[in-house]
Amino acid sequence: MYKKTTILFLSMIFCFLANAQQKDQVLLTINDAPVYTSEFRRVYLKNIDLVKDESQKDIDEYLELFINYKLKLEEAKEQGLDKKESYIKELAGYRKQLSSGYLTDNEASDALVKEAYDRLQERVNASHILVMLKPNASAQDTLVAYNKIVEARNKIVTGESFNEIAKLYSEDPSAKSNGGDLGWFSAFRMVYPFEEAAYTTEVGDVSKPFKTRFGYHIVKVNQREKTLGEVTVAHIMVAFTKERTESEAEERVNEINKQLQQNASFESLAKQFSDDTNTAVNGGKINRFGQGVINSEPFEKAAFSLKTPGELSAPVKSKYGWHIIKLIEKHAPKTFEELKPELTKKIKQDGRSQLITESFINSLKEKYGLKRNEAAISYFKKTVPETIFKEEWAIPSSDDSLNKELMTIGATKYTFMDFAKTLKEKGTKSGSTDVAIFVEEMYTDFESSKLLEYYEEHLEDDNQDFANVISEYRDGLLLFDLMDNKVWNAAKSDSIGLKKFYESRKNNYVKGETYKITKASSTKKELIDEVEKLISKGKSIEEIKSAVNTSKDDVVLFSEEELIKGEDALVNKLSGKKEQILVTNEDNYITLIKVNEITPSRLKTFEETKGKVINDFQENLEKTWLSQLRKKYSVDVHKKTLKKIKKELSI
Repeated sequence: MYKKTTILFLSMIFCFLANAQQKDQVLLTINDAPVYTSEFRRVYLKNIDLVKDESQKDIDEYLELFINYKLKLEEAKEQGLDKKESYIKELAGYRKQLSSGYLTDNEASDALVKEAYDRLQERVNASHILVMLKPNASAQDTLVAYNKIVEARNKIVTGESFNEIAKLYSEDPSAKSNGGDLGWFSAFRMVYPFEEAAYTTEVGDVSKPFKTRFGYHIVKVNQREKTLGEVTVAHIMVAFTKERTESEAEERVNEINKQLQQNASFESLAKQFSDDTNTAVNGGKINRFGQGVINSEPFEKAAFSLKTPGELSAPVKSKYGWHIIKLIEKHAPKTFEELKPELTKKIKQDGRSQLITESFINSLKEKYGLKRNEAAISYFKKTVPETIFKEEWAIPSSDDSLNKELMTIGATKYTFMDFAKTLKEKGTKSGSTDVAIFVEEMYTDFESSKLLEYYEEHLEDDNQDFANVISEYRDGLLLFDLMDNKVWNAAKSDSIGLKKFYESRKNNYVKGETYKITKASSTKKELIDEVEKLISKGKSIEEIKSAVNTSKDDVVLFSEEELIKGEDALVNKLSGKKEQILVTNEDNYITLIKVNEITPSRLKTFEETKGKVINDFQENLEKTWLSQLRKKYSVDVHKKTLKKIKKELSI
C-alpha cells in the first residue's frame, strides 16, 4: 500500500524546481502551461539510478509517470488542497524539521565525528568523585562546590586513596559502596565533558576539576584497552514459550546439540528447528555486532569467546531461550567511513551538539557583523531587581534607554525593550538567585535565538539547496492529501465496492495445494530407515519416537508442518499423493517427509486476502482516475523536442 514516505520520495523525483528553471524548449504543456526540457532532464538524471523498475528507466515510460505526477498536482491545486489549514500546518512542521539540518557547523561536526570514532577504538576503566551543583547556582554556592572538589583532589594527589576519598567526599550515592568505580565505558556512554576528561587523562592520573550539568567532578583513569571489534555468528534458538517450559527447551537444545556433535549441518538444523524465524531462513546467521549491542550478556560473552570460524558454543541460556552459537567471522573495528553516518546521528543527539551550535552561532555573528552590546548588559545588571526571581518585574517603560538599539541582524532591529520583555518572561521560571549571572545567560540566549530565528526565516534566500528541498516536500505533501482523499480512503470506506471488486476477480486470489506433513531428521541413515519401516507398519509418531530415540547418541528430530504449493519449494519434490514418503539428504543431514493430508487448491475467502484485495482495488482506482485526469486536462507533448531530449539522454 502507498505510504506518505513514498509520496514524498516521488515528489523529490518529479518536483518542479522553478527557481532553477532555464529558458529552454518546451517539452509539453498541461492546459497550455509549459513544462520545460530543463526540468525533465534534471529530474531524470537526478533520480534514474534510484529507480529499480527497468521499464521506468525508459524515457517514454518515465515521461508517462512524470505527466501523471503533474496531472495529480494540477488537480490538487484546483481542489484547493494547498489552502487547507492542516496542509499549511504540516508543511510548516516539515520546514522546521528540515531547517534543523541547515542550522549547524559542518566543520565542527566533522571534527567531533572523527574524535568520537577514535575514542570508540578503545574502552576506559575509570573512577570519579562528584560534588553536586545546581545548574543555576549562585556564585557563592559554585565557589563552595569548587573548593570541595579541589580539596578532595589535593588529598589524592598527595597520596591518599582515591577509593577512600571518594567515599568521604563524593555525592554520587553509589560511591559509598564502590569508591567511585564506574567500570568500563567508551564514547557516548557518559556526558561529553566527562568523556572528554576521561579520554584526555593518562592512565593512573587524576584529572583537573571539571563541570557537568550534575556538578563538579574529578576522574581517575584506571585502565585502557582496545575494543574487540565485531563478530558475525549464526545461532539455533530454542525459545521459552507458553507451550514449552524451560526444562523442555533445555531438553530440545541438547537433542539438537547431539546432532551437531554427529556432524549434522548447522545451517540445515537452523532452517528446520530454530525458533528465531528472522535468522532461521539464512541458516541462523545474525548481522555482525559489537560489544554492548546484543541485549544479552551471556549470548555476547559466548559469541566473543569463540576463536575459530566454524567453532560452536555449548548451549547458552539467555532470557529468551537456549542458543547454540556458531562463529562465522571475526571483524576488525569498522572503518571511519562505515561508522560516519551513525556517529553523525549520535552526535546530534549528544551533549556535544552544543559545541556545534556554539560554533554555528559564532559563524552567524561574523556573517551579520554582530557585536556583543556590553553597555546594554551593564544597564540591565544595574536596572533589574533581585525580586525578578520571585515576582513579575515591572519594566520601567518610561525609561528612554529602553528605546535604544540592542542589536541589528540583517534588516531586523531589536531594542532594549525587546530584551527586557524576555527577562520579565523568564525571571520567575529561571530558578536563578544572582541577577548578574541571570542577565549574562539571558543575553547569550537572546542573541543566539534571534540569530537562528532570522537565519531560519531567510533560509530560502540564503541556501539554494534548502529552497529546492522544501519545494519538493511542498508538492509531496500536497500529493499525499490528494491521494488520501481520492484513492486510499475510498478503499477503506467503500466496503461494498471492495467486496464487489473481490467477487469480480476471485480467480486472482487462490491458495495453492496444501500438504500437511511429518518430518523426521537425523545424521544417521539407519535411524531414518528404521523410521520409514515403522511408518509402513502403521506406528504412531510417539511410538516411533520412543522406538528410535533410545540413547543419547541416537536422536531423530520430529516435527509437524504445512507446505503450500507455490510458496514452499519442497512441494516440487512431492508427487501429490497422500501417504507418500520422501527422503532427502542435504549436507549429510537426512530428512524423511511423510505426506499426511493434501488439501486441494482453493479460492481464498475475502477475509483471508483482504489486504491484497485492498491493494489491488487502490491500484485500479488510481488507474481509472488517471484516465479521467487525462481527459480533464489537455496534455500536449512536443514530439520534436522529445526526440531531441531522448537523443541527448541516451548518450
